[in-house]
Amino acid sequence: MKSVWFAISILFWGNICLGQMQLTLPELNFDRRSDKVYMDSLLTIGRTYRQQAERLPRNRRNDTLQLEGLRYMALVFKQMRGHDRDSTYLYARKLEERALLYRNTLYAVRAMMLEEHYMRTVKGDYLQALHINQNASELCKKLPRESSPRWQVQMNMGDIYVLLKEYDNALKSYHNSLTFLSFNTSITPKNRKLLTGQATAQMGEVYEILGRYDQARQQYEASRQIALDARSQMNVAYADDRLGDFLINRGYPEQAIKFFEEGLAVWTQLKDLAGQASVWARLSECYALTNRPSLAIEFGEKALALSRQAGYLRIRQMATQSLYKAYRLANQPAQALAMYEEHIVVRDSLNALKRVQELSAMQKKYDIGQVKAEAEKERLIQQQQLINVRRQAELARLRAEAEREQLAGETRMSQLQQRIETERLRAESEKSRIEHRARIDALSHDIEQQYLMRTFLVGGLAMLLVFAAVYYRKSQLIYRQKREIEGLNRGLEDKVVERTAELKLANDLLRAKNREIEEALLRGQTLERKRMAADLHDSLGGLLAAIKTSLSALNPARLSEREQLIYQNLLGMTKEAFAEVRYLSHNLQPDELEKQGLSEALTRLVYKLNLTQKTEFRLDNAELPRLDKTTEFNLYSICIELCSNILRHSEATQADILFRRFGNELNMIVKDNGRGMNPADATGMGLRNIQARMDLIKGRYEVHSEAGEGTTFIFILPTSSDLATA
Repeated sequence: MKSVWFAISILFWGNICLGQMQLTLPELNFDRRSDKVYMDSLLTIGRTYRQQAERLPRNRRNDTLQLEGLRYMALVFKQMRGHDRDSTYLYARKLEERALLYRNTLYAVRAMMLEEHYMRTVKGDYLQALHINQNASELCKKLPRESSPRWQVQMNMGDIYVLLKEYDNALKSYHNSLTFLSFNTSITPKNRKLLTGQATAQMGEVYEILGRYDQARQQYEASRQIALDARSQMNVAYADDRLGDFLINRGYPEQAIKFFEEGLAVWTQLKDLAGQASVWARLSECYALTNRPSLAIEFGEKALALSRQAGYLRIRQMATQSLYKAYRLANQPAQALAMYEEHIVVRDSLNALKRVQELSAMQKKYDIGQVKAEAEKERLIQQQQLINVRRQAELARLRAEAEREQLAGETRMSQLQQRIETERLRAESEKSRIEHRARIDALSHDIEQQYLMRTFLVGGLAMLLVFAAVYYRKSQLIYRQKREIEGLNRGLEDKVVERTAELKLANDLLRAKNREIEEALLRGQTLERKRMAADLHDSLGGLLAAIKTSLSALNPARLSEREQLIYQNLLGMTKEAFAEVRYLSHNLQPDELEKQGLSEALTRLVYKLNLTQKTEFRLDNAELPRLDKTTEFNLYSICIELCSNILRHSEATQADILFRRFGNELNMIVKDNGRGMNPADATGMGLRNIQARMDLIKGRYEVHSEAGEGTTFIFILPTSSDLATA
C-alpha cells in the first residue's frame, strides 16, 4: 500500500513539474527493481514526461528533453524482468533514430549502449553486440571526455572478452573503463561509485579464473566496500554472494556463511525470491561442508522447492547436490539417493544446454574474429587509399597480405566448420545410441511381458483342461449314479445324502490332520532344539566342567613360567567355552519363546547380551503383536543369527531391534553402527539361512549398508495373512 501511495505522489509532483515546463525525471532506485508497483509508477511518469515533451516546439533544448524521455523509458524497461525487457530494444532503437535525426551524438551513443546490452545479455548475439560497440566507439571520439560514455564501451568490451576467454584483453578493457569513468562528470556520484564497484567485481572474477586468488579477493572486498559506501542494498547482496562463492571454492565454508547470511537478509528485505533461493542453496552447501546436516537439509529443501516452482535449474542443481551430502551425513540413505538421482538429471540437462551454448559460442567467436578481421582490413584499405598516389607498390603488397589473411581466415573457418560438424555427428551418434538402447530396453520389457502372459495363458489352459477333465469325470459319475438311482427306489436318496456327509467329514478330518502334522513338525523342531540344548548342556557342559576340575587340581606353583601362562590360558578358554555352551543351549529354544511369545524371548535375549558384551543392544517391541509359533520361531532364529554376526564382525558399539507396523505390514528392523559392509557381498551361509526362513513365513528382507556407516536389515511380513494370533 505504501508503494502505491509513493507512486501516486511521484506522479502528482511529476505532473506539476511538467506543467511548469521544468521537465525532470526521478532517479531510478536500483534496489527497488523487484517492486512491480514502483517500476510501473516510473513507467507512468516516463510516459507522461514524453507526452509533455512531444508537445514542445522544436529547439535544441526541447529536442534533448524528448531524447531524455525515450532514454528513461528504455532504462526502466532494462531493469525489469521477463518479456518486458524486449521493450528496452524498441525504445533504444527509437532513441537512436531520433538522436541521429537531431544530430545529437551523445544520445545516439547512449542508445547504442542500451541496444548492445540487450543483444549481449538477452539475445546472446555477441556478433551484433560487437558491431554496435565498434560503431559507438567511433562516435565517442567526437565527444568531450567529460560527457563521453566511452567508459561503458570499454566495460562492454571487457564482458565480451571474458565470454571469448581473452582474459588479458578483458582486464585491459576494465582498467580503461575505470580511467574513462573518472573523467566523466555527467554521472551522479552514487552511480559513479556503483559502476566502479561493478568493474572492480568483474576484474575480481577474471583474477579468480586466472588463479590469482589474493588479487581476486581484494577486488571482491573492494567492490563490497564500494557498495556499502554507496548504500545500495542490491549491490551489497551481490557482493556478499560473490565473496561467499569465492570462500566456498577456496575451502572456507565457515567464513562464507557470514556473507551469505548478510546477503540473505538483504534479498529477504527486497522480496527477491531468486536471490533468496540462490543463497539458501549456498548456505545448505556450507552447512553440509561444516557437518551440520539438519541446517543443510532445512535450507536445501527451501531452495529446492522454490527452484522447482520457478524453474531455476542452476539453483536446483546446487540444492540437490548439497541435500545429497546432508542426507548422507544424517544417515538417511533413501533421501540421499533421491537427491543424487535428481541432481544427475538436472546436471545432465545443464550439461546438454552448456554444450549447445559452447558450440554456439565457438561459432560466434569465429564470427567476431571475422568481424575484427574485416574491420582491420577496411581500416588498412582506407589508410592505403590516402597514400595511394605516393606508394602504389606498397598498396599491392598490402593487398597481397590482405588476400593471404583472407585465405587464412577461410582456412580457419573451414577447420571450425569441420570441428562443429564433428561435434554435431558425435551428438547425433550419442543420441542414436541412447535411442537404440531405449528401444532395446522397451523390446526386452515387451518380451518379458509376453513371456509372463504366455506362462499365465499356458497355466490357465492347463487348469482349464484339468477342470474340464474333472467336470467330465464328475458328469459321467453323476450320469451313472442318476441311472442307478432311477433303477432303485426312492430310499436310496438317503444313502446318497449320507455318503455326501461322510465325504465332507473325511475332508474335514484331512484338513485337521494337516494342521496336526504342521503342529507336530513344529513340536518336533522344538523338541529337537531342546534335545540339542540338553545334549550341549549335559554332555559338552559336563565335559568342560570335568576339564576345568582337572585343571584346577594342578598346582601352578610347580610349573614353569611358560607353563603357568599356558595353564592360565587353558582356564580362561575353558571358562569362555563353558559360557558359550550355556549361551547356545539356552538360545536354541528358550522357554519364554514357547510360553510367553517372541516379545518376552527377545527381551530375555537382549538382557543376556548386555551382561557381558561390549555392544549395547536395545529392543523396541511396543508394536510387536503375538504371532503364530512358526513365525515367532523363525524371527527369533533370525535375531540370534544377526546378533551373533554383529558381535563377531561389525565392531559396533550399539545395536537396535525394532518392530514397526505400516498398514498391513509388520517390519522387524535390526541395525548397528559398526563398520558396515557391501550389500553385494551378502552371500554367506547365515544370510542364505535367513532368506530360507523368510521364504518359509512368506516375508522378504532388505539390506542397507555402506562402509563405516553401519548395517540395517529390514524384514517385512504381511499381517493380512494368517501370521498374527492376537
